[in-house]
Amino acid sequence: MFNSDIILVFRVYLISFLLQLISFPLTKKIFHKLPDNGYPLSRLMTTLMAGLIIWELANLGIAVNTDEGLVWSTIGLALFNLLIVYQHGLSSFKVTRETLKIIVIEEYLFFVGLFGMAYIRGYLPNIDSLEKFMDFGFVNSYLRSPLLPASDMWQAGKSINYYSFGHYWASIVIRYFGVAPAVGYNLVLAFIAGLSLSLSFSISYFLAGTKKNMAGMIGGLTGAFATVLAGNTHVIWYLISHMGLMGYWYADATRFIHNTIHEFPGYSFVVADLHGHLIDLPVVLAFILIFLHWLQSRKILDEIIMGILFGVMMMTNTWDVAVYGMFLMIAGLFLVIRDSREIVKLLKTAGVMLLFMVLTALPWFISFQSISSGIKMVTERTPLWQLAVLWTGGIVVSILAILTEKKGEKSLPIWTLVLCILMLILIPELVYAKDIYPDHPRANTMFKLTYQASIMIGLLVGTVFGKLFDSERKLFWWYRTIGILIMSFLFVGTMVFPVVSFPNFYSNFSKYNGLNGEKWVSETMPERYSVINYLRNNPNGKNMVEAVGDSYTNFDAISVFSGVPTIQGWRVHEWLWRGGYDAVGLRETDVRRIYETLDMDEAKTLLKKYNAGWIVVGEDERGMYAINDAGLESLGKKVFENGGTYLIRVK
Repeated sequence: MFNSDIILVFRVYLISFLLQLISFPLTKKIFHKLPDNGYPLSRLMTTLMAGLIIWELANLGIAVNTDEGLVWSTIGLALFNLLIVYQHGLSSFKVTRETLKIIVIEEYLFFVGLFGMAYIRGYLPNIDSLEKFMDFGFVNSYLRSPLLPASDMWQAGKSINYYSFGHYWASIVIRYFGVAPAVGYNLVLAFIAGLSLSLSFSISYFLAGTKKNMAGMIGGLTGAFATVLAGNTHVIWYLISHMGLMGYWYADATRFIHNTIHEFPGYSFVVADLHGHLIDLPVVLAFILIFLHWLQSRKILDEIIMGILFGVMMMTNTWDVAVYGMFLMIAGLFLVIRDSREIVKLLKTAGVMLLFMVLTALPWFISFQSISSGIKMVTERTPLWQLAVLWTGGIVVSILAILTEKKGEKSLPIWTLVLCILMLILIPELVYAKDIYPDHPRANTMFKLTYQASIMIGLLVGTVFGKLFDSERKLFWWYRTIGILIMSFLFVGTMVFPVVSFPNFYSNFSKYNGLNGEKWVSETMPERYSVINYLRNNPNGKNMVEAVGDSYTNFDAISVFSGVPTIQGWRVHEWLWRGGYDAVGLRETDVRRIYETLDMDEAKTLLKKYNAGWIVVGEDERGMYAINDAGLESLGKKVFENGGTYLIRVK
């Protein structure tokens, strides 16, 4: 198993390298002012552009969300890049020796992220717990839907009403890899890890602004690992206050403040939820990198691409639009303070970005119903000492980033990042976006804002390291020495988090289980897994009747893994997505009536109402309902039976 997975991951790496090469002519042409010529952007651009072409067409009613559609869109991208090479000559795409060194490191980081995360997931590949059912269900729905929007696996007859473009993008990546969805889920996590490491390196290297290549490399490497894997300073506080790590529980670093969540990328990779905030990580890193290039080029093409990325953020993790909108406003304010004439140019830039954001997100937005209930004032704030535990390290890094930065135009992105970090920490102490969780009113707001603050702090870690190790930067020797000691303490301290959390979550890597994320279903729910496989092998376009389950449970596994929509799935999640419980409650009642009614005409009417062609009866259903077995069997043919589980195909 292990050897076969090595071969598989190496094949995936070769495919991803080909995806990298396809768009490199375009990225080099556009982002030639970056030290690496925009190299780490290429993989993301190939997969995103091919995906967006299909996304737009499929939402217009053209059935192109298929393997064939992806092949043709990729061929189109490849031909477009070949045309660029033909027009400008092959010699114009050569890279300098210094640029090549950077590219080699970035490719190595992608390789490490891909293989490292795939290897780690092999010890616990299960698509279970937290919100993995939701994530995988969305991915499966997109893989099965030639037309978009895709069907909601937990509300038959309805389309997905969530920020799920990232799951669609994941389905595109899985198609590129040519693997089973349950294997692809774990490979997409590994792909994101590799992308994020290489992009973080590029940003920190650029922000360090060093003339010494080695100093830039140190900055890029520390920035990459601080952004993608490190924890927050909670682990350092625990280590000092408890004189060791005895009893340390890594998840506390994300739930330290009462009734809130303050997650960061390192934790996301540990628990492996393929959720919007994690899927959007390479997108926001790409946005920051392109913004840095725009500060130098001021080209409209950069503005168009940032607008498209804004559209992707809108559909993947909408909070990121607000965060990076604020980021741009802070940067714009600095530009206007420096030169008041900038305001006209910035208005034009904002107009271009807004236009392309709207064009990108419009097909999704038309069918999307908002699930937010407005902005409210905070009534419970965080004690200052808890804020200090979480954010002291980030504040120290921000101060050092400013103190080591030369005055002038190049200081603008540093000041922008620092002020944005402060705002993202402060805002959840003032206001929050209301949702359906009254006991945790500001949890989601703090989660989404401080997640981005953690990313920015990680990038500044690398930036400061690069400056401190740059011997040509005029700094007092004692200042440089103290700075390196402080930064090393913070970096090593926060890197304790992945060293502790990964072995904890993955049972100390005691047994390698492979990359198949649904193997656990066959082992723990063999009867339901048999139903899943039957439905996969006998598709008929009909929906299914399955027990309605609570969120964060193993209920509704059949609809998740088979891709066949059920009348009603996880209650609370659909309650959130549909903006109320009325529709959920009605469907839940209808499912109960189908299973329990003695009136078969009523059951037939309900089955027709939801276009249901399958009825599942098993342990979950018997635990929830008083099953009328004889009545259900009269509705169709029992096509599968194993132990106490059977599947009826409705006449």
